[in-house]
Amino acid sequence: MTDLDEGFQELQAEYLAEVPNRLAELRKDFVAIGAGDTKAPDSLARKFHQLAGSGGSYGFPEISAVAREAEQFIRGNPTWNAENLEYLDGAIERLGAVVAAVTGPEEGSSALAMEPAFRGHVAGRPGELRDAVRDILTNAGLGVTTDGGSVDEMSRIRDLSPSQWPDVLVIVDQGGDGDIDPFVLASAWSAPRVVRPQGIVLIHAGSEGAGPGAVPGVDAIFSPEQARSELPAYVTTAIRTGSPPLRVLLIEADLDQAQLMTGWLETGGVQVVHVGTAAQARPILRGESLDMVVLDVTLPDADGLAFAREIERHQPWAHRPVLLLAGQADIAQHLEALRTTGDVFLTKPMADREGPFLNLVLTRAERGRQLRAMAYRDSLTGLLNHATLMVALEHVIAHARRRGTMTALLIIGLNDLEGVNARHGHLRGDQVLAHAATVLRGAARGGTLLGRVTGTTLGVISLPKHAEDADVLARHIQAAFEAHPLDRSGEEPIGITASVGIACSPGVAGSAPAMLEAAKHALARAQGGGGASAPPTT
Repeated sequence: MTDLDEGFQELQAEYLAEVPNRLAELRKDFVAIGAGDTKAPDSLARKFHQLAGSGGSYGFPEISAVAREAEQFIRGNPTWNAENLEYLDGAIERLGAVVAAVTGPEEGSSALAMEPAFRGHVAGRPGELRDAVRDILTNAGLGVTTDGGSVDEMSRIRDLSPSQWPDVLVIVDQGGDGDIDPFVLASAWSAPRVVRPQGIVLIHAGSEGAGPGAVPGVDAIFSPEQARSELPAYVTTAIRTGSPPLRVLLIEADLDQAQLMTGWLETGGVQVVHVGTAAQARPILRGESLDMVVLDVTLPDADGLAFAREIERHQPWAHRPVLLLAGQADIAQHLEALRTTGDVFLTKPMADREGPFLNLVLTRAERGRQLRAMAYRDSLTGLLNHATLMVALEHVIAHARRRGTMTALLIIGLNDLEGVNARHGHLRGDQVLAHAATVLRGAARGGTLLGRVTGTTLGVISLPKHAEDADVLARHIQAAFEAHPLDRSGEEPIGITASVGIACSPGVAGSAPAMLEAAKHALARAQGGGGASAPPTT
């Protein structure tokens, strides 16, 4: 064998090593075509074209033949019905078979059985609904794993390497006693770190209109019925764009106008929920996670401007931008809209307004998503802010009450933080607080929610089996603070100590404000006793 032959064989080996990844890219575009992505056919045709050329160049004419045939089929602009999708699926399978024949049984089988390009994970109690969601993700081309959503399973989340993180996470809340509160699960998966799932979806099986509304960390909320119809397209968009698709509520009684705007938005990758009245909109606003509302001010059952103000005033509807639509003659309404809601309007009819309309929706909806994320978390520590932590506590208490289990609230007071501010300045004090939040994330165990309660106190919501477990957790957190002072280059580290007040439910009045007051009183006792953790309130 000549050196030239050996060199060509090395090139062939390198080429074959790349083919599994190329097949994975083909499979992504195939899934996108099935989900209705209008750009995917052209992308898939280009990739088949590249395979057709390179296959022959590297001495694999069979690869070129299959790829060229598939490219020509796509260039013929077929309708993407089940038969034509089956043909494309078969073409990709034939390419895998050709590679297997060339590389041999062992390597070929690995090429055919390669891991899917994207990963999905379903968390929730085993059952028919979780199985249905797993099948939806599998059919969308994702490799799927599942867990029961238990505290022990959640504790392993922070140990995952970036390469192990799912691209899409679906939390299945079946409303039974065995489920963990979605606040806890979503917080565990969406806490600030290097990676997070590209989309976090909550499927809520509660009664219609009684969903959990906006849950921090959750990008979309579906009922089981919605999941079956809308989750496939949502997942496909999330994995192709790298971010959750925007979700818009369109309140428009004119069906022709609604169909026109829905078509424009869906072409732009936006998911649209359309209703015709304010009465139909209210349960959707309460039960789903939305990025924006598009509202016709002329509604059959309500004053549109009054309804816009209602959306602006009430949680969890606030922070959702509202785009108002009005007829050209309604200039007074336009001015009133700007005065009362501070948002924008467009005039109808919409036939020639596609560009301005789509641009406004995309920019405003993205801004609304960012505002909501900021509204949930404290900007300095990255932990849940006080308001969100209290809402989460109410959810967790109610959930634990249904299950007959316990909830604990730990209020952590950073000792001498005011002294640090006085001696070193408030900037250094902020650094101590941010560092303490980082230490707390590492010390807190699975199934906890972390937040900032006041300027100098942090909070932990935990789910102990016994009241004594909360005291053990408090002492563990105190030890972690003492073991991790704030390092300062060239200067003496700033040590951190903490006092902890604990309240448990049942044991105090079963509400978030009552638990907060009990924990604050316990913290005051702990600080008076030299910083030791106060005993749990029982």
